[in-house]
Amino acid sequence: MLPTGHIEWTWAGLNLIQRRTGLFEDADYRLIALAVMAPDLIDKPLAWFVFPDANAALFFGHTLLLHGLVWAAAAATGRWRRWLPYLLAFSAHQIEDRMWGFTQTLLWPLRGWRWHPWRHVSTPNEMLHAYLQIIVQEPILITLDVIGVGLLLWFLWDRKLLTREGLLHFLRTGRPPADSVPAEQRI
Repeated sequence: MLPTGHIEWTWAGLNLIQRRTGLFEDADYRLIALAVMAPDLIDKPLAWFVFPDANAALFFGHTLLLHGLVWAAAAATGRWRRWLPYLLAFSAHQIEDRMWGFTQTLLWPLRGWRWHPWRHVSTPNEMLHAYLQIIVQEPILITLDVIGVGLLLWFLWDRKLLTREGLLHFLRTGRPPADSVPAEQRI
């Protein structure tokens, strides 16, 4: 999935959870975006600067080991309930990247010390070409990202973020304006 797709799907999921259950009302959508992108924010610089000859782009950020450690750290601090929407977003990245198909990395180091092989992606240009190749080889990704754009538009419409005031409030606070929540859902 492309970076924008990660954010679109995750924001739509959070919006749906908030609308249906009232959970995670205080979640900051900016931090949710950061959390869902964290695995790539960890791994892409590793591909460029630390492991340029690994012929891979999925490293520690995409392992169950790191995700388990992050969840354990949240539990150990006693803040896992407060951090739960961000933890869910962080680990949703694994589902959105369909990591079950990349078990060499997902289960690292249980399946050995190597990462899932891909291609040489040690520069931004090589990374771009690799993603273009993936889009051609796996058209489902285009479909998922187009659906993601639809989900983003739904989110913007549903939360009244298509107005200048609503969008500015959202960008400043990370939360939709209070008047975007129907009266029956307000506490």
